[in-house]
Amino acid sequence: MNELSDSIAWPSRDPEWVTKVLLIGLIGVIPIVGQMNLLGWMLTALDNLRGGRADLPPAGFHYIGRGVDLFLVTLVYGLLIGLTFGILFGLGLGISVGTDGRASAIGVPLILLAYTLALLGGLAWYLFLPAVIVATERGGIGGGLNVPSLAAMIGADVNEALQHGLFALIAYLIGGLGVILCFIGVIFTTPYGYAVLAGVVNHYEQTTGPRATSVA
Repeated sequence: MNELSDSIAWPSRDPEWVTKVLLIGLIGVIPIVGQMNLLGWMLTALDNLRGGRADLPPAGFHYIGRGVDLFLVTLVYGLLIGLTFGILFGLGLGISVGTDGRASAIGVPLILLAYTLALLGGLAWYLFLPAVIVATERGGIGGGLNVPSLAAMIGADVNEALQHGLFALIAYLIGGLGVILCFIGVIFTTPYGYAVLAGVVNHYEQTTGPRATSVA
């Protein structure tokens, strides 16, 4: 993959991409297990790209184990963002309800701060997601949660990290397009977005350093 923009179209180069994407998307609707499987499928697609093959992996349930580490890392960061939002929102709401105007002057800003941090946290997650995936591939759960190591990786080339993070955000937006099609379209667009993400991470590895160690 020569250009970062190629990551958006590469999944469609597989002659069977429609069938593969649709079937893995159907599996992906299974709570928790389906998400683990989808993440493992994405990482396997990344392996194919590392090997110079623009082929999507066939659909199946055998990617669950491969996706566990990244699922748990994603869960931890998601919980941290959610917990921060919940604490600030709860404090702000508790202060604002049933108090005088002076207390509300403290509570309302806390509520606004909660929403602001949640928005910024979600945006930061997608901007730094390629680096998180690479770190998790290299060091497992501990690697993905090693914030100082992640900061060093991103700091080595901030522009590249942010550029690839922007395309990771685009992959997320592509995945959410199915909501427009009465929600059922998510079954198709979500895995396509994950395949795009695999292309983004592959290009990130090629341009910023050594490849992540493949997990069997």
